[in-house]
Amino acid sequence: MPNMVLSYCSWRLLVPLAMTTPLLVLVLISIPLYFHYSEAKATRLRYVIVPNFIYNFVLQKLYSHIVLRPLSRILPKPSFTSPRLLGTPTWPLKANHETFRALGTDNFLTVSPGGNIFNTADAGVISQILAQGAGFPKAIQIYKSIAIFGQNVVSSDGPSSKYHRRLMGPAFNEKNNRLVWQVALDQTQTMIQTFRGPGGEFQTARKILNSILRMSLEVLGRASLGQVEWTPEVFDDNSRKVSQHMENTKAGFVENLEYFMINIVSIMIAKSGPWWVQYFAPILLSPEKLGAYDLLRQQMVEMIKAKKQAIESGIAGTSNTDLIAQLIKGQNDEIDGNLQPSRLGDSELMGNLFAFIVAGHETSANSIHFTLVYLAMHPHVQQKVEKEMEAVFQNRPTSEWEYESCFPKLYNGLIGAVLKEVLRLNSPVLTIPKVVSSTAKPLTIEGKSVRLAPGTIIRLCIPSVHRNPKFWPHGPAADSAKPLAPSANDLNEFKPERWLKYQVDKPTRNGSELDTANIENNSSQFIPIQGSYVPFSDGSRACLGQRFAQVEIMAVLAKIFSQYSVELAVDQWAEDEGVIRMNLAEKRAIWDKAHEKAKHTLQNDLTCIITVQLNGTSIPLRFVEKGQERFFDL
Repeated sequence: MPNMVLSYCSWRLLVPLAMTTPLLVLVLISIPLYFHYSEAKATRLRYVIVPNFIYNFVLQKLYSHIVLRPLSRILPKPSFTSPRLLGTPTWPLKANHETFRALGTDNFLTVSPGGNIFNTADAGVISQILAQGAGFPKAIQIYKSIAIFGQNVVSSDGPSSKYHRRLMGPAFNEKNNRLVWQVALDQTQTMIQTFRGPGGEFQTARKILNSILRMSLEVLGRASLGQVEWTPEVFDDNSRKVSQHMENTKAGFVENLEYFMINIVSIMIAKSGPWWVQYFAPILLSPEKLGAYDLLRQQMVEMIKAKKQAIESGIAGTSNTDLIAQLIKGQNDEIDGNLQPSRLGDSELMGNLFAFIVAGHETSANSIHFTLVYLAMHPHVQQKVEKEMEAVFQNRPTSEWEYESCFPKLYNGLIGAVLKEVLRLNSPVLTIPKVVSSTAKPLTIEGKSVRLAPGTIIRLCIPSVHRNPKFWPHGPAADSAKPLAPSANDLNEFKPERWLKYQVDKPTRNGSELDTANIENNSSQFIPIQGSYVPFSDGSRACLGQRFAQVEIMAVLAKIFSQYSVELAVDQWAEDEGVIRMNLAEKRAIWDKAHEKAKHTLQNDLTCIITVQLNGTSIPLRFVEKGQERFFDL
């Protein structure tokens, strides 16, 4: 009987609790939502109410898995202005400029219980925000995940950020650029050899990005760290048993970093989330993932320790081209014999090393990868690039390719226009997040003075402003029956000719005008208006390694296209012997299939983790010797 009474009483308590809990949750959501709605309305800007705040990473992850995924299975694809789309972090990657076009404005707010976000694709507004460093500082709370090894130049702002930049800046100089150029040329040839089969013939590179990442990490290591050594095997098999990976406690730095990067999202959430997430990290993460984090920390500690010992023993000096040495110098920063209070701690030294390694090699590698894909998809452009290489290098051996004379010719020529167009379409970063401070001045938005509420997060939407027809030379879509976007212009298409001086006033449809390009002296390329082209940010907070990346990418592309061509692989539809026997019409048919699949992948399978990249898929490519191209004559 007592048990029955207790059970009855429990039910009497649970029923009202079950009835009041949803009401309590509704109140807790409605009050902050109304507050943020009032703030948005006061600006007189367009706004869209969304169900979640995308910068609460834990709730965003739960919302994505519990709400969005089930809904996506039963509901049609969301519109460009749907709260379902705008409640996801990567919506600018999916919608590009279409959301702004549909709303009829280049500036709007998303309103949620967690806060307001000001989204802009307006070059003028972007310039104002970047010019007001103190008024619109970096939203450092968003960068917590990149500080899992310590604060760094990416995760800090204000005086701390300036100090980090002052220490790291000297490592990015012309002497270092010259070294980057030479190392990249050498390592590109090493990488290319891994694409050959046992008989020396080229085989399809199914996961070419992994090879490029390895090569880019090697360039970074040799040119700025002096640590990483190339090993010929390429980490292509992500399905390798993780137990085997972690059994070897002496796993190489490169192999461990690759494994770490595969699992970086879950590791970052576990290590930078709220206290309760970090408390349960050993449960949330597998021992292998935790082991990768601990091993990477240990490896960086050993790199720093070895460099300190080399400096102290006189084996190595504090060379300006050695980033680790520059950071160590920051631990002993003195003025008139007094250590500075802002000097780097051990965790900050490690944090900067991690940020530089991860962001540095991913930025270059993904840009190289996308460039190879776009040129494989556009053989007529690739042929012009190869002619440019002939004009610049004139069959000289690689040892005679001088950085000082060759790099400017390339960067100001067609291949430079190709890179700029790739970065316009696939910028390394998705958005530049800022926050409104209490000292921020009003912004002039579409002719009106607007004061955003302090604490409002700002997103400079890079894919959107890079496709805003107000700021870019453009024409109609190449295929008016199947445009890549509802706007039906060519700004979603790869057209490097839009960057060439002779082309600025004459937008093209098919790129045939490249035949008349002056590729030998095109130093006056199209210059976008300020704020409309920001792949490396802009102003005082522009990416420190921008020139490093440009030099590396130019060297890699020069080495490849001076000796080889790159084609879309067609293995899915025909074997090599079958392709040889095909006539032009048959070749065109299978190439069109490969082209359509590649185009679909670029449109639908992009994501952003640290940088913009393909989401767990790849576009197979095939290197071929010059003169053995199979699809150049289509």
